[in-house]
Amino acid sequence: MMDKFRLEITYICGFLTPIVAYTFIFIAIANAPWFMWHKNALSDLGAHAGSDVIFNSGLMIAGILESIFAIGLLNNFKGIIRKIGAVILFLSAIALFGIGLFPETAGEIHFYFSVAFFVLFPIGIFVFSIPYVRKNENGRMLGFLAIGVFIASIIIWSFPWKSFGVTGVAIPEFLSSLCGAIWILAASFKLYKKEK
Repeated sequence: MMDKFRLEITYICGFLTPIVAYTFIFIAIANAPWFMWHKNALSDLGAHAGSDVIFNSGLMIAGILESIFAIGLLNNFKGIIRKIGAVILFLSAIALFGIGLFPETAGEIHFYFSVAFFVLFPIGIFVFSIPYVRKNENGRMLGFLAIGVFIASIIIWSFPWKSFGVTGVAIPEFLSSLCGAIWILAASFKLYKKEK
């Protein structure tokens, strides 16, 4: 009974993580008429009155949800590779929480948390999903999706955005996090199916 409850908490928090994050982000954007996708960073929303509380609190809530999701993966899956991946995802959740807790106005510490999140998030997804690509492993599509997320993140951050007039990082931040969000939703759905 307890194992089933823990599994339910895991996939529920997984589903809610991107939903909460993007809901708060877009509400913050709606309250920031100055925001421009091609000129700003998403974190700019956390440093201006009118959008700061919404943006920062949303990321902190999402960070808490992702951390619970990562702990659930750690407890519900066996194998050292998956456990390492879950730990990396947990660290990325701490970084996400830190982005909201220490906005741009806090100084360089915000930059470190931001870089940590965008580096650790796709790596954690990739490492956790390595076992899925094995021929005898159920859910190979989740493994291939993770590989796609990892490769897409590298391409997104390596793309010469400035050549297309994009001077801010909001677009690559959104696209790379969206790739990871798709994987979290897929992984949460797999946990839901496992319970059923």
